[in-house]
Amino acid sequence: MAFEADGGQAAPDFSIGSAVGAAASYVAKGGLNAAAVAAVSAETQKLVSAAKNGGFTITEKGVEPLRKALADMSEHLDTLKAKTVHLSQAPKLGAHPYGKAVAAHDQKGASESAGSAAVVLEQFAKVVKDADEALARAAGLYKGVEDRAVEATKKIQA
Repeated sequence: MAFEADGGQAAPDFSIGSAVGAAASYVAKGGLNAAAVAAVSAETQKLVSAAKNGGFTITEKGVEPLRKALADMSEHLDTLKAKTVHLSQAPKLGAHPYGKAVAAHDQKGASESAGSAAVVLEQFAKVVKDADEALARAAGLYKGVEDRAVEATKKIQA
Protein backbone atom coordinates (compact mmCIF):
# COMPACT_ATOMS: atom_id res chain seq x y z
CA MET A 1 0.00 0.00 0.00
CA ALA A 2 1.39 3.39 -0.96
CA PHE A 3 0.82 6.38 1.29
CA GLU A 4 1.72 9.64 -0.32
CA ALA A 5 2.13 12.24 2.38
CA ASP A 6 1.86 15.93 1.69
CA GLY A 7 5.38 17.13 2.44
CA GLY A 8 4.14 20.57 3.49
CA GLN A 9 1.83 19.43 6.24
CA ALA A 10 2.70 19.14 9.90
CA ALA A 11 2.65 15.73 11.51
CA PRO A 12 -0.80 15.18 12.99
CA ASP A 13 -1.36 13.92 16.54
CA PHE A 14 -3.13 10.77 15.36
CA SER A 15 -2.50 7.94 13.01
CA ILE A 16 -4.39 5.24 11.26
CA GLY A 17 -1.70 2.97 12.67
CA SER A 18 -2.58 3.89 16.23
CA ALA A 19 -6.24 3.08 15.58
CA VAL A 20 -5.34 -0.25 14.00
CA GLY A 21 -2.78 -0.89 16.74
CA ALA A 22 -5.39 -0.29 19.43
CA ALA A 23 -7.75 -2.74 17.76
CA ALA A 24 -5.01 -5.33 17.22
CA SER A 25 -3.92 -5.04 20.84
CA TYR A 26 -7.41 -5.72 22.15
CA VAL A 27 -8.05 -8.52 19.66
CA ALA A 28 -4.80 -10.20 20.71
CA LYS A 29 -5.92 -9.96 24.34
CA GLY A 30 -9.22 -11.71 23.79
CA GLY A 31 -11.19 -10.48 20.84
CA LEU A 32 -13.01 -7.47 19.56
CA ASN A 33 -15.10 -6.10 22.39
CA ALA A 34 -16.58 -2.84 23.61
CA ALA A 35 -13.23 -1.66 25.03
CA ALA A 36 -11.45 -2.31 21.72
CA VAL A 37 -14.15 -0.51 19.76
CA ALA A 38 -14.01 2.44 22.18
CA ALA A 39 -10.22 2.71 21.77
CA VAL A 40 -10.42 2.55 18.00
CA SER A 41 -13.35 4.97 17.98
CA ALA A 42 -11.35 7.53 19.98
CA GLU A 43 -8.48 7.37 17.47
CA THR A 44 -10.91 7.51 14.54
CA GLN A 45 -12.60 10.59 15.97
CA LYS A 46 -9.18 12.32 16.04
CA LEU A 47 -8.81 11.38 12.39
CA VAL A 48 -12.28 12.72 11.52
CA SER A 49 -11.66 15.95 13.42
CA ALA A 50 -8.31 16.51 11.74
CA ALA A 51 -9.79 15.85 8.31
CA LYS A 52 -12.70 18.24 8.95
CA ASN A 53 -10.30 20.96 10.05
CA GLY A 54 -7.85 20.45 7.20
CA GLY A 55 -5.29 18.94 9.59
CA PHE A 56 -4.27 16.27 7.14
CA THR A 57 -4.66 15.51 3.49
CA ILE A 58 -3.94 12.54 1.27
CA THR A 59 -3.75 12.03 -2.46
CA GLU A 60 -6.49 10.20 -4.30
CA LYS A 61 -3.98 7.50 -5.20
CA GLY A 62 -2.85 7.16 -1.58
CA VAL A 63 -6.40 6.93 -0.22
CA GLU A 64 -7.63 4.25 -2.65
CA PRO A 65 -6.25 1.16 -0.86
CA LEU A 66 -7.28 2.50 2.53
CA ARG A 67 -10.85 3.17 1.45
CA LYS A 68 -10.99 -0.24 -0.28
CA ALA A 69 -9.92 -1.91 2.96
CA LEU A 70 -12.64 -0.03 4.83
CA ALA A 71 -15.26 -1.00 2.22
CA ASP A 72 -14.16 -4.64 2.53
CA MET A 73 -14.40 -4.40 6.32
CA SER A 74 -17.89 -2.89 6.05
CA GLU A 75 -19.01 -5.80 3.86
CA HIS A 76 -17.50 -8.27 6.31
CA LEU A 77 -19.32 -6.59 9.21
CA ASP A 78 -22.60 -6.79 7.28
CA THR A 79 -22.01 -10.53 6.84
CA LEU A 80 -21.26 -10.94 10.54
CA LYS A 81 -24.38 -8.97 11.50
CA ALA A 82 -26.48 -11.24 9.27
CA LYS A 83 -24.98 -14.31 10.96
CA THR A 84 -25.65 -12.96 14.44
CA VAL A 85 -29.29 -12.01 13.82
CA HIS A 86 -30.37 -15.13 15.70
CA LEU A 87 -28.94 -13.56 18.87
CA SER A 88 -31.97 -11.29 18.98
CA GLN A 89 -34.18 -14.34 19.50
CA ALA A 90 -34.62 -15.83 22.95
CA PRO A 91 -33.31 -19.39 23.24
CA LYS A 92 -35.91 -22.07 23.78
CA LEU A 93 -35.33 -23.19 27.36
CA GLY A 94 -38.82 -24.35 28.21
CA ALA A 95 -42.16 -22.80 29.09
CA HIS A 96 -41.54 -22.82 32.85
CA PRO A 97 -40.86 -19.46 34.59
CA TYR A 98 -37.14 -20.15 35.17
CA GLY A 99 -36.58 -21.13 31.52
CA LYS A 100 -38.37 -18.00 30.35
CA ALA A 101 -36.38 -15.81 32.73
CA VAL A 102 -33.04 -17.28 31.64
CA ALA A 103 -34.00 -17.06 27.96
CA ALA A 104 -34.95 -13.39 28.33
CA HIS A 105 -31.69 -12.69 30.18
CA ASP A 106 -29.62 -14.48 27.53
CA GLN A 107 -31.42 -12.66 24.74
CA LYS A 108 -30.81 -9.26 26.31
CA GLY A 109 -27.16 -10.06 27.03
CA ALA A 110 -26.53 -11.35 23.52
CA SER A 111 -28.17 -8.61 21.52
CA GLU A 112 -29.03 -5.54 23.57
CA SER A 113 -26.57 -5.06 26.43
CA ALA A 114 -23.51 -2.87 26.11
CA GLY A 115 -20.71 -5.16 25.03
CA SER A 116 -23.01 -7.68 23.36
CA ALA A 117 -21.98 -9.01 19.97
CA ALA A 118 -24.74 -7.13 18.15
CA VAL A 119 -23.96 -3.81 19.85
CA VAL A 120 -20.19 -4.14 19.36
CA LEU A 121 -20.64 -4.98 15.67
CA GLU A 122 -22.88 -1.94 15.22
CA GLN A 123 -20.41 0.33 17.03
CA PHE A 124 -17.51 -1.00 14.97
CA ALA A 125 -19.48 -0.47 11.76
CA LYS A 126 -19.83 3.19 12.77
CA VAL A 127 -16.08 3.44 13.38
CA VAL A 128 -15.43 2.05 9.88
CA LYS A 129 -17.90 4.54 8.40
CA ASP A 130 -16.29 7.44 10.29
CA ALA A 131 -12.80 6.42 9.14
CA ASP A 132 -13.99 6.27 5.54
CA GLU A 133 -15.56 9.72 5.89
CA ALA A 134 -12.30 11.11 7.28
CA LEU A 135 -10.29 9.65 4.42
CA ALA A 136 -12.77 10.92 1.85
CA ARG A 137 -12.59 14.40 3.39
CA ALA A 138 -8.79 14.28 3.51
CA ALA A 139 -8.62 13.27 -0.15
CA GLY A 140 -11.05 16.06 -1.04
CA LEU A 141 -9.05 18.58 0.94
CA TYR A 142 -5.89 17.47 -0.80
CA LYS A 143 -7.58 17.86 -4.15
CA GLY A 144 -8.76 21.33 -3.14
CA VAL A 145 -5.28 22.39 -2.01
CA GLU A 146 -3.79 20.94 -5.19
CA ASP A 147 -6.36 22.76 -7.37
CA ARG A 148 -5.69 26.07 -5.59
CA ALA A 149 -1.93 25.63 -6.07
CA VAL A 150 -2.40 24.97 -9.79
CA GLU A 151 -4.62 28.07 -10.09
CA ALA A 152 -2.08 30.19 -8.21
CA THR A 153 0.70 28.95 -10.48
CA LYS A 154 -1.37 29.83 -13.55
CA LYS A 155 -1.92 33.35 -12.22
CA ILE A 156 1.79 33.82 -11.56
CA GLN A 157 2.69 32.60 -15.07
CA ALA A 158 0.11 34.86 -16.71
